[in-house]
Amino acid sequence: MKRSITLFFVLVMVALMVTSAFAANSKDGRRKFKKYCYKECHKGNIEGVKVITPMSYTGAQWLSMFNNDMAGLKRYHKNGELEKINLSDKVYENIRVYLKDHGLDSDTPETCG
Repeated sequence: MKRSITLFFVLVMVALMVTSAFAANSKDGRRKFKKYCYKECHKGNIEGVKVITPMSYTGAQWLSMFNNDMAGLKRYHKNGELEKINLSDKVYENIRVYLKDHGLDSDTPETCG
């Protein structure tokens, strides 16, 4: 009996680790957003490019940017900027989760400074 309980807990722990390995990571999304989006373009250092932080839009607005194969993002990046940085789908998913979690209407809105 004791052995089966131990085996059960081991299987639960393995399942949790495997599940979390595939889940989007807001902390990684924050790092990638700062590096590839904010510091590269949207910090205010390029004339004509809007300053963007997670607080620039609500969570729902951020989600709509990433829907339909990122049609909303592509609408704002008409000169191929997204293709130039060449990020994986996983990285975009992490950024999406970070922006949604820290948008204007969240409990923990963030600037990016």
